[in-house]
Amino acid sequence: MVRDALREGALEWRGQLRNDPSARKAGAFLIGIGSCLGVALGFLLIAVNPTDLLDGQRTSANTADVDGMVIESLESETSGGEPIDNATLTLYTLEGDLLAGPIFSNSAGRFSFEGVSRVELRLEVDVQGRVSEHRLIVPGDSSQLVISMERGQGEANVIDLRGDSHLDDSALLGTAIALGTMLTGLAGISASISAYQGKAYRRTQFFAFLGLWSRGGVFIGPLFILLGMAIITSTKSQFHKRPTRVAIVHNPGDVD
Repeated sequence: MVRDALREGALEWRGQLRNDPSARKAGAFLIGIGSCLGVALGFLLIAVNPTDLLDGQRTSANTADVDGMVIESLESETSGGEPIDNATLTLYTLEGDLLAGPIFSNSAGRFSFEGVSRVELRLEVDVQGRVSEHRLIVPGDSSQLVISMERGQGEANVIDLRGDSHLDDSALLGTAIALGTMLTGLAGISASISAYQGKAYRRTQFFAFLGLWSRGGVFIGPLFILLGMAIITSTKSQFHKRPTRVAIVHNPGDVD
């Protein structure tokens, strides 16, 4: 008896929901809120420079920080890779003029040159008992430099990193994601308007589904949109149907 009563109550509630315009408008409101969160996220992503998010590196049009770590080279599966402190680091122009330094790596092997001109430079790293390492760089092209040093003496290892920048690709990808977030959020807002007006049920649900990908508030926006879509599904009968077009066929025997 209890089960039957619950079933009858659920059916009655669904019947009331199906015919209640305020339920449809509540679903439209939820979809709209979730989609607006997505549009706001898109604006934030566009406003942020992706290169400024990489490991806290400060980069401008003319200067950038040169940050990184000096470590031991791997000698076996169980040895090497430890940070090297008191490594001497110096920046030179490609012509050999001193630009900055020398500075020394800290106990964690880390180092930082702040506000270095964005021109082609040579970074020299020296530690007693290890082969010197030289890096040809453009400050800002690499977020972090990891310099491994081998034991021994001899000619310095020179590695050219000037062509390894992926920051432009990262910025382009970040902008594309931001624009996609905004567009899917706007699609969700369009679905909210259609649901409020009770028009185009299939298009409304399709645009609301696109709005899920705007990811406003990480999961809060999509959750609102999903709840709105569920309510809209229950109120499907309230949506206006497109009028059926009736083709009028003239009888050849009819006289105008």
